[in-house]
Amino acid sequence: MKNIIKIFLADARRLSKNVVAVVIVMGLCIIPSLYAWFNIFSNWDPYGPDSTSNLKVAVVSLDEGSTISGMELNVGDTVIEALKSNNTIGWVFTDTEDEAVNGVNNGDYYAALVVPKDFTEDMISFLGGDIKHPEITYYENEKKNAIAPKITGKAKTAVQEQVNSTFVSTLAEGVMEVSNVLSGQEDGNSGIFNTVTDKLTELQGNLQLYSNLLASFIGITNSASNIMATSQAVLPNLNDMVNNGKNTINSIQDAALNNAGSSESLLDMVSYSFELVDNALEDLKNTVQTDLGAISNQISGNTSIGNSTITGMQTALPYIRQLFNNAVSGWADETTQPKIDEINQSLDKIEADLNQLSNSQQEVSNTTDALKDSLIQEITSCQNQLKALKDSFEYSVRPALRSTMNSVQGSLLDVQSLLGSMDGDFSEVEDVLAEYENVLQGGTEGLQESKEKTDEVIANIGTIITNLKEFENDDQYQELVDMLKTDPKQLADFISSPVSIQTEQMYPIDNYGSAMAPFYTILALWVGALILVAIVHVKVHPEEGITNVKPYQKYFGRYIFFFLVGQVQTLITVLGEIFYIKIQCPHPFLFWLAAAVSSFVFTIFIYSLTVAFGNVGEAIAVVVMVIQVAGAGGTFPIETLPKVYQYTYKYLPFPYGMNAMRECIGGMHGADYIRYIGVMGIYVVISLMIGLLLAIPFRKMNERIEHSKERSDVMI
Repeated sequence: MKNIIKIFLADARRLSKNVVAVVIVMGLCIIPSLYAWFNIFSNWDPYGPDSTSNLKVAVVSLDEGSTISGMELNVGDTVIEALKSNNTIGWVFTDTEDEAVNGVNNGDYYAALVVPKDFTEDMISFLGGDIKHPEITYYENEKKNAIAPKITGKAKTAVQEQVNSTFVSTLAEGVMEVSNVLSGQEDGNSGIFNTVTDKLTELQGNLQLYSNLLASFIGITNSASNIMATSQAVLPNLNDMVNNGKNTINSIQDAALNNAGSSESLLDMVSYSFELVDNALEDLKNTVQTDLGAISNQISGNTSIGNSTITGMQTALPYIRQLFNNAVSGWADETTQPKIDEINQSLDKIEADLNQLSNSQQEVSNTTDALKDSLIQEITSCQNQLKALKDSFEYSVRPALRSTMNSVQGSLLDVQSLLGSMDGDFSEVEDVLAEYENVLQGGTEGLQESKEKTDEVIANIGTIITNLKEFENDDQYQELVDMLKTDPKQLADFISSPVSIQTEQMYPIDNYGSAMAPFYTILALWVGALILVAIVHVKVHPEEGITNVKPYQKYFGRYIFFFLVGQVQTLITVLGEIFYIKIQCPHPFLFWLAAAVSSFVFTIFIYSLTVAFGNVGEAIAVVVMVIQVAGAGGTFPIETLPKVYQYTYKYLPFPYGMNAMRECIGGMHGADYIRYIGVMGIYVVISLMIGLLLAIPFRKMNERIEHSKERSDVMI
């Protein structure tokens, strides 16, 4: 042991007296750290956006776009817009294809992507059955750099994913917007089925009112004709009313038969009917006033009144009532109905007074005077009530009816349009509606025919409403509606990318430089050990004062120097990585310990090879280093390397040193760190066997090699 220490002290004494030697030793301590630092720093974040954004990739879109069901779609423009906000690559947007391709040829761009003019058209070709796969032309310059095409290749994939996502998302959003009309989500609507049902119900109500007015029109015509015929037969004094009535009826019928005039003529008929009733009442009042004297002259004693004039008035009054009731049927509402009831009550009183006059057994003079006043009062009251009702009709009811009647054709067009936009067989219904629209536009040949056609359409609409309500209440339809009650944009985003990956990093590392630090540190320590044996002799020459030196004493005595220099190299390297480069390292002490053990293993291994085999041992150390750099899994995963490396890497020291350091950077897992450190102890044993045992038979051979080198006067 004393000789080992003496040898080391002698080495230290000689070095301390030689300034050049001290400088060289200092250089040996620093050089490995520089190797590690520069490599780690140069690989700090080569795949991050800050770095890859410097790689220029040209993009040009010649896409002319297309139209799908009125929806403009241009995938090329959409992709360009999306890439403008993408900073992972240095996108350069050119105007022409030639500019992009020429830029790749002359090295201005690493790659170029060209979207052809028919790109969108090809994407939607499946709608026409003639499917064409759209293609984006990708130009790549592999000569410029070996790694750059791998990075820009990711840009190609990103564009492809962007195109697929944009296309699917756009189509899905369009489909969902159309579907939401069906489900009632668009702009707060109640859905197309509810809309159609509401429109049909509105049309049915309008047509029912129209049918009622037609029925009223027919009744008015018949009752007016009856009044005229009856009055002419029993009331010769009513010739003016008869003639006026004929003219009125004829004018209304002519208006009804004119094109597009039937709706307004029905409303005119109501007004004319009020005039007819008022004229008839006026004539009755005149008859009471002028003819009662003639009636009294025809009555004697208690004989029943049988005057033909009274009988005529009694006969005409029911037709007047019928004309009135026909005129108000079909449009009466809560406001006008009380007024109609009052008029009917007044007509009842007039009828009662006429009956009393006809059946009176009292003195005619007394009776006629009393009845005259009563009849005139009742008829005047009825006329006033009729005038009030007519005013309500003209200024309140008629505008509403006119609007309703005018909306019939609009309702027909709305319903036809809605039915045409829905899938299903509504052809028969649409034919009926179209036919009825022609009837409204062209007038009618007869009132009865028009009413029958109106009632037929009302019945058909009722059937449609029933069927739609049954379909809307169907369970399968409700499930479809529930499914479609989704925001189009949200569902489109889901369909375009239905699966999202949530990354849970088990051992997160901030940057690529920290991840590569174990490899470059291990490699630097190996290089440091290799430089040591290349510069410092491993052979111990006889030293004054040191006697009886055995081979193992020489081995350990000189190795102490190698060990100490290796540890200094390790300390400088580790401190620089942690505090200067600032790699991620939650366990700095263990990181240094792993590096110190690795340096110990490397220095003793290379030292032993050199002790045993001389310069051949140094060559072996270089070969082992090359094998480990290529096949120890320091850069690429070992699984991606050729089989020969996959078989040999487990026998090399590099992987265990790197793995121990990775535990300190990424995070500890169980006892892996201790296991890696323990495995490296095996190489210490192997090194001792090489340096102490295997060196014995090779000593004479090494001496002859040394003499041959010296005689060459070239080699050292």
